[in-house]
Amino acid sequence: MAVTSSAKPSVSAGVVFAVLVLWFVWGSTYLANKIALETLSPFPMLAVRFLAAGSILYGVLRLRGAPNPRLAEWRASGLMGVILLNGGLGLVVFAQQWVASSLAAIIVATMPLWLALFVRLLYGERTLRVEILGMLLGVLGVVFLNGESDLRSSPYALLVFLGPVSWAFGSAYSRKLRQPAGPMASAVQMLAASLGFTFLSLVTGETFAAPSTRSLLALLFLIFFGSILAFSAYVYLLAKRVRPALATSYAYVNPLVAVGLGVGFAGESVTRSGYLGMGCIILGVALVVTVKAFRK
Repeated sequence: MAVTSSAKPSVSAGVVFAVLVLWFVWGSTYLANKIALETLSPFPMLAVRFLAAGSILYGVLRLRGAPNPRLAEWRASGLMGVILLNGGLGLVVFAQQWVASSLAAIIVATMPLWLALFVRLLYGERTLRVEILGMLLGVLGVVFLNGESDLRSSPYALLVFLGPVSWAFGSAYSRKLRQPAGPMASAVQMLAASLGFTFLSLVTGETFAAPSTRSLLALLFLIFFGSILAFSAYVYLLAKRVRPALATSYAYVNPLVAVGLGVGFAGESVTRSGYLGMGCIILGVALVVTVKAFRK
């Protein structure tokens, strides 16, 4: 999701580790969310997840000598927390009450296509014909996915399509904001998002009920791996401004991981139309991020 930059690409061991984390950890969070939602309501679960993850990360960083962010940095990262986590992630998790984890991951894979659009709108970056082709393939993939029964089960299921749009906008807009250095930006974003999810819990009347053992273990996985480790890896890649082809490669690896886990361990199934949609989206994303790499 990293936005293009004129900075020289960096492919250090840390960058490789961060990308691998995003490939496999974020690919598995779709199933973890589905398991957590078995006995937990989405907004209270997300509020607890990000309050715990943000507090732990913030505390560890402060103990290690990281400076407390300035007020302007709190505001900037807080805004990113609302756009990326409340909007981007929250909508997807909420929709997963009706949408299978594998299908949600396929839809979220459209994110780099939206990112290319927002970078053009916000920064005037020229869109090549092959990028337009990639976007059209992504749209075709979404058309195929509309035949899936999960998306017809409830009008709220369609909110899953807005998640990647919000995430892409936040990733592009982050270039305009001065945030704290390193993982501290992740901590502030998660703390801000926890407040947002708490507010949504109050508005919707959702409460945090006693979870089952499965849901509790899934929540712990989401806190320590999906949030602290993987989200920090994502913010790290944004800060490094690595090649888009590398930073966004997880977008077409995650669906493969999520589909494998959903079908293999959760009894989910993907129709022929779903596989066609996944193929179109992955091909479209691959075209967009690859052409950006050659433009560096």
